[in-house]
Amino acid sequence: MREMIIAMGPMFWLILFFATLALAVLAERLFYFHRININSGEFLRGLSALLRSGQYDECLHEARQLPGPMARVVEAVLSRPRLPRHELREIALEASEVEVYRIERNVRTLLVCATVMPLLGVLGTLLALVSFYEQPGVTDGAAAAPVVAATLQQALLLSAAGIALAIPTYIFYMFLASRARKLINQVERAGLECVHIIADARDEALSKKPEEKPAPEPEKDGE
Repeated sequence: MREMIIAMGPMFWLILFFATLALAVLAERLFYFHRININSGEFLRGLSALLRSGQYDECLHEARQLPGPMARVVEAVLSRPRLPRHELREIALEASEVEVYRIERNVRTLLVCATVMPLLGVLGTLLALVSFYEQPGVTDGAAAAPVVAATLQQALLLSAAGIALAIPTYIFYMFLASRARKLINQVERAGLECVHIIADARDEALSKKPEEKPAPEPEKDGE
């Protein structure tokens, strides 16, 4: 393995840099998704029960205790529970848009690494061939067999290294991108669901209030 790395030359270390960067991004995003993972269905059911009983403060406290973008979007909606439904909806959508950046942060870096690494491999292959043909006597067929073998080894190893490292990087990019889109959908759904729960609970509370009867008119004397 050491001999192969030495044979590939400096270009391999550039490819390895992007591979290390991709690995760091992957570890950071996996930890982030694991840390903010909550049961959205259970969270929304508990939220609905608290809101329908009028416990807004308890519901807001619960949202502040939970980590992640879903809880922050719900908190943004719960902080203004008296607004009309359409204004609450706008607040939920704006808060969700803010969280999209946090969810998708650094994910595209994996795509960049997966694109650049095979290109660097091909570039290293071409540079190795160019440097080989620049040697004196090559065009006259006077190149020694070990030199030809070393050049071909370097060229093929660089292309293979770039492609071999790019394939898993792209697979992990697709996995994280899918995970991010799923989480964004859950966050938007939680925000809109919170809006509907608040508005429906408020309308239900108003409908249960007894209608005020008009005060009877005082009787006039002589009638």
